[in-house]
Amino acid sequence: MNVLIVQLDGKLPNLALMRVASHHRNQGDTVLLRKNEHSRLWDPEWDRVYISLIFTKTRNKGERAVKSWPNAFIGGTGWDEKVTLEKTCGIVSTGVDYTDHPEFQQSIGFTQRGCRLKCPFCVVPTKEGKVRPNMTIDQVWRGYPWPRELILLDNDFFGQEDWRARIKEIRDGEFKVNFSQGINARMLTEETARAVASVNYRNSDMTRRQIYTAWDNRKDERRLFQGLETLVKHGVLPRHIMVYMLIGYWVNETEEDRLHRQSQIREFGAIPYPMPFKRTRELVGFQRWVVRHYDKMGVPWDVFKAAKFQPENLPEGWDQGPDPGHDLDVGMM
Repeated sequence: MNVLIVQLDGKLPNLALMRVASHHRNQGDTVLLRKNEHSRLWDPEWDRVYISLIFTKTRNKGERAVKSWPNAFIGGTGWDEKVTLEKTCGIVSTGVDYTDHPEFQQSIGFTQRGCRLKCPFCVVPTKEGKVRPNMTIDQVWRGYPWPRELILLDNDFFGQEDWRARIKEIRDGEFKVNFSQGINARMLTEETARAVASVNYRNSDMTRRQIYTAWDNRKDERRLFQGLETLVKHGVLPRHIMVYMLIGYWVNETEEDRLHRQSQIREFGAIPYPMPFKRTRELVGFQRWVVRHYDKMGVPWDVFKAAKFQPENLPEGWDQGPDPGHDLDVGMM
């Protein structure tokens, strides 16, 4: 069979499509990866087409892709969190095929699925259910000659009973590890914070030390900073911590609330990264103000807002380009 797999978003390889590729290549089928939503005049007749999108903002691409390939299997959290390979396509293989990503050096996978929490803005409880183990570190790693570099997609790493064994495997194997979906700082204990500090945690490119966490609701401030302080106590530097800020979700959220969270994270020495739930002009502008370091440069939010959120509109004296620094690495959250 001729099989087309289409990845519409995400900077990392799409694990579901890698499983599809593994399934079909093991059956002797020809598989091609594409990263756009359009068919081509010189395409062969595809016997199967699989399309995946992670983000809802990509849904318009998914709709165009369905017009190009009306009989395609389409899924992912950006399309329908209830669609699974097993239920929709009958694919149960856990094998992962990296053939279509020759430049990608890391090994990617889950050590657990599901989550202990039921945050109203998150699809994980609906999609994956309760926490359960998935793979060991040796099962995630591709093995020699690939580097000992892991990207873990776990949504709740410390929610699994076997997290101590997984941490030991990471540490004993001298792996660099990227916890791409973040660590829940609100639920850290002395033991779990010590565990985080004990491994070689990294950003997704493995170029620097980075831990991700989130501050979704201002009412969690005390618990969040207790967790952050515990991480620092055990050796994690504040500048290693990126804190995602959910903005534009809560009905009663105010501008003051966003500014408070941004300033508290900066004061702690960590890196704030606003994530607009609704991509309004002002919320995207707030994200730009923080992520591009204009807040660190001393450009007041009111000045940036008066400039219509465009750096080129800033008054003279405020219009120097920011040092891009390291805040632009956003992982997967």
